[in-house]
Amino acid sequence: MLAATEEVSLVEKAKSLAKEKHEGMTDKYGNPYIEHLERVADRVREMEYDLVDETSEIDLYVSAAYLHDIIEDTDCTTDDLFSWFPEGVVGAIFRLTRDTATTYAEYIDQILHLPREDHGHIPQLRFLSALSGKIARVVKLADLLDHIAGPTPCPPSLKKRYEKSLYRLISKGF
Repeated sequence: MLAATEEVSLVEKAKSLAKEKHEGMTDKYGNPYIEHLERVADRVREMEYDLVDETSEIDLYVSAAYLHDIIEDTDCTTDDLFSWFPEGVVGAIFRLTRDTATTYAEYIDQILHLPREDHGHIPQLRFLSALSGKIARVVKLADLLDHIAGPTPCPPSLKKRYEKSLYRLISKGF
């Protein structure tokens, strides 16, 4: 990660951390994992005028896009993220982190409506903001779109699950 003394944007900091933590990782198709994160971040930026209420907050959304898989896939923790990023970004990443004991449908519900009891063990997240929920939904939409329409064909069984999840996220409105 970049040195703390360097003056860098939130997005640059997120991209740098994502590159560092996902170094050497590949996706299901053997492509460098950072490419998926970059495509998701690009999609989020493309959705700015349609789904982001305050365009001044776009850097929060794009940063969360770069980091949306960091807790699931690396040794990075929520506490680590709190030392580097604002609560809206960390709250969104928390919502986007799927517990292995959770079904995919429950995971999508977690993104939509995270109940207080699910995050009470992390004091900083006691009051997840509406902003973190909105960021999580926009990032998940971009993530699902990348899985469905990305550069590598998605297996039919996953495509159906991703499409159902996409419809569920969209049906709840913004």
